[in-house]
Amino acid sequence: MTRWKELSPERQMDLRAAYDIEMARQTNTCSIDEKIARFAEWLAPQGVAFGMEDSAKG
Repeated sequence: MTRWKELSPERQMDLRAAYDIEMARQTNTCSIDEKIARFAEWLAPQGVAFGMEDSAKG
């Protein structure tokens, strides 16, 4: 698995844009922990690892 921070800024932006489209179909949450967990779960099948340390909170 590739760590989030190892991806190029362009690849990160592409993944964020695709994730935003997917999340528009989901129930919203205010919990930052839930948001991080959802993003990590969505990235995993794409071979990307994301954790609390990769967020602004971490």
